Amino acid sequence: MNGGERGAAAERAQSEVLGTVLLLGLTVAVVGTTVALGATALDDSQRTADLQRVEGAMTQVDSKASLVAHGGSSAQRVRMDVGRGADFRVDEDAGWLRIEVSGGDNGTVTNQTSLGAIVYERGGETVAYQGGGVWRSSGGRSRMVSPPEFHYRGTDGPETLTLPLVSIENGSGPLGDTVRIGESPGDAESVFPNDDYGNPLSDSNVTVEITVQSEYADAWGRFFESRTSASVTELDDDRVRIRLRTATEHPTLGASVSATGRSELQMGDVDWLYADSYNSTNGTYDSQTPGDRASIQTRGDFALTKGGGGNTETVRIRGNLTAESYNIPPGQSDKLNVSGETRTESAFDELAPVAGGIRQRIDGVREQNLADGNSRSAIDLAGDESETITEDTYVSGDVTVADRATLSVEGGATLHVAGSVTVEGDENATLDLDTGSGNVTVLVDQGVDLSGNATTRASGGGRAELYVDDSIGLQDTASVTTAEDTRLDVYNTDEIDLTGRVNIAADGDVAGNLWLYSSGDEVEIEGGESDDSDRVRFTGVFYAPQSEVELEDQMTIRGSFTFRQFSFDDGDIEIHYDEALRTRQPFDGETVPVVSYLHVSTHGVVVESG
Repeated sequence: MNGGERGAAAERAQSEVLGTVLLLGLTVAVVGTTVALGATALDDSQRTADLQRVEGAMTQVDSKASLVAHGGSSAQRVRMDVGRGADFRVDEDAGWLRIEVSGGDNGTVTNQTSLGAIVYERGGETVAYQGGGVWRSSGGRSRMVSPPEFHYRGTDGPETLTLPLVSIENGSGPLGDTVRIGESPGDAESVFPNDDYGNPLSDSNVTVEITVQSEYADAWGRFFESRTSASVTELDDDRVRIRLRTATEHPTLGASVSATGRSELQMGDVDWLYADSYNSTNGTYDSQTPGDRASIQTRGDFALTKGGGGNTETVRIRGNLTAESYNIPPGQSDKLNVSGETRTESAFDELAPVAGGIRQRIDGVREQNLADGNSRSAIDLAGDESETITEDTYVSGDVTVADRATLSVEGGATLHVAGSVTVEGDENATLDLDTGSGNVTVLVDQGVDLSGNATTRASGGGRAELYVDDSIGLQDTASVTTAEDTRLDVYNTDEIDLTGRVNIAADGDVAGNLWLYSSGDEVEIEGGESDDSDRVRFTGVFYAPQSEVELEDQMTIRGSFTFRQFSFDDGDIEIHYDEALRTRQPFDGETVPVVSYLHVSTHGVVVESG
């Protein structure tokens, strides 16, 4: 018995030792894992902090390099504090910029300049100074941190492009924590004007083409597009081209629907499409017999069905259909009924982008500097509250109009809202743009959203302009309307989302009284599915030649639609072209000046450890 007790005690002792060992092992493993995870998190945090710090230091490099390049100093130094684990170097061969002027009597003149770059790279992310700007790249995408030396004035005087290009010369290899920026041995070189092309560029056939080859080409392209009315093309992953003419004029609105891109007008997800015409000078659409002057156009392929089948029931066009090619599978041709001509066309004109024109107008409002005058922090109206703005006003925060409240802008006032505008509720909350005593302007920096039964209404017989430097969203039964004697122009730079039984319409079906311009990438329009009243309704001109639009479920269009690409999802679409638009042009037919005076020069700097 005693032996048995000693055996049991020994087993317990062994168990205690084994338990202690296992506990110590588990503790070591947990501690090790915690240390490893903590080290990884610490390293991520450190890398993020280093990148942010270097971004700030690179903007100092930008400022100092500009000072040296343009003769303000013979040399400058910048402390970078690079940190550990980073590659910090000069790459003299990083990228180039080519400028080409052509179309005049003296033919084509080309100048290409190496850009070079100061590059900081850590953990797959890059911050670089190149061409007078600072750029950041990650995962194949880049963005601008600070703008390059590229100045464009497109309003209030001659249209002038000034490009004092800063290039890095005679420097390469690794850099230390301090960077020295010195003068180039060579003098600054004037590229344009020259003996072949002087200022002004008065010949309307002259084209200025700038091509940038760079790891940050996509960001260069977005910068060019935001600053000019030019056509910007991404040639490949690291090259972008900007093409400017002495003047750009948008075409007349000869089409009910036009797809301007190379993409197909995909009809495979259209259940039913009907197109005809009317003339608003003769009254509303419902008051007259529909006409046969509709026009559907697409650059690229008109694809009737998807995969040889699809749910398409019928596509009936009372007018003409024009495309570069047609994809109509066997047995499906009876679904397409065109009363006019089915044309094949390969010489479509490429429409000028609208981004630059919209940006110029928005900047024009901002340059009024309303914050220096009548300024307030926010506007918040609800219940039966109302407020009328009769003088130029700046709101640093948000504007909210809810329930039965009304915010009116009248008396020729301009309202600049630095925040967002929200009009919401089921009891007719209203943003009223009254032009009876003068044209009114509203600029919103951070988006407009209307929901419930909310409305934005223009009236008074004048002209109202609503600029939204962000997205626009309408939901439920929200509406944007204008009176039959009043012109409303809406401009936006980001996505547009229309969902539900929303209504964007000019009274009396006068489509030329409501113009919606957009430079955003995407427009989503989704009606309901239940019955004919459950539709998105649009009466006006929707001009967005840079945007892709998806039309889902039920929608009625009166006027004209122009987009880069159309797609559909169970589309049930009615299109009624307003023949009164046939001679009308976007931006009121104004020639949008692109460049009249050209000043291009190159300025070299030497970069080395200092």
